[in-house]
Amino acid sequence: MTSDEDFRLEIDRIRNEDLTMKKQSNLYTDHVEMYFGATFLEVWYEDKRYVKIHDIPGTLSGNILRLRASLPPLDTPKEIIGNDVAEVVYKDIPPEEDWDDQDASEVTSRLPVVTFDAKLHFAKKCRCVNEVQNLLAAQGNPHIVDLLGRTQDGLLVFPLYEEEPWIFFFRTKAIITDYRRLFLQLANAVIYLHDRGIIHRDLALRNILVSRDHQNLILCDLESRYGSHVCPEIALARDQRLPEQDLPYSEKTDVFCFGTTMADFILATNVRTPWQYTDNFVPPKPFDVIFRACIRHDPADRPSMSKVREMLQSIDIPGTQ
Repeated sequence: MTSDEDFRLEIDRIRNEDLTMKKQSNLYTDHVEMYFGATFLEVWYEDKRYVKIHDIPGTLSGNILRLRASLPPLDTPKEIIGNDVAEVVYKDIPPEEDWDDQDASEVTSRLPVVTFDAKLHFAKKCRCVNEVQNLLAAQGNPHIVDLLGRTQDGLLVFPLYEEEPWIFFFRTKAIITDYRRLFLQLANAVIYLHDRGIIHRDLALRNILVSRDHQNLILCDLESRYGSHVCPEIALARDQRLPEQDLPYSEKTDVFCFGTTMADFILATNVRTPWQYTDNFVPPKPFDVIFRACIRHDPADRPSMSKVREMLQSIDIPGTQ
């Protein structure tokens, strides 16, 4: 059984290693745009410098993607495959994706009007019809953001929660039982959505809040329209130029992102590239096994969220035996 002291020491070791690697890597220096493919990364830099880096573990290109090696000089556009560096023709930055909002005024108008109080409430524009439908379907779970209604001018109104909870728990040196409790709450929230046919699509630190007493995690952003592209099958579909509405989001993509969110939450920082999850950016015991199960490449090999919950429940808590 891992002790709380060993757990905290390992968090510090992994996080410090990650911060050192980020500082030493030149991958992001002067970059303008990035495209994360399923097995490659494209980067555009200032002065029309460009590189395409393929994921071949244990080689120069694989190490660059894991921040364990630096880019060679980019005096001309380059492609790095394994240990081979070749000149290529410059590729223009692809156009930005279309993120136009839907007109959700009709569905929003059915909500009750709430007298907005900035000390108690948070308000935001509704960007798609699905958001209101999902929020209403998910009401009743204490770990999913509660839709209270709308303002007079049509903004959605929610209770006011605290943001960036991972920073609080890192700074207060949370222990295994704390993280186990929080991740069980998050797992229950995701299972609640799945039971209602809702795929979250974007489980990430930016979509997790915490109650003011820091006892409860709250999952937000139920648009289910756009999502995270870190999952392998989603990245591959994007490489094949599938439109956003046809990307194969599923319960298993939520499982993948549950795993990466656990790592980000415990280590209180974000990866620079998704390939770090296959290298140094792994949460310490006892959460490492669950993390690795969640991020298996083949969706069929990943556990269900119910199984993830069982794995969390089975974690031995120091001092309870």
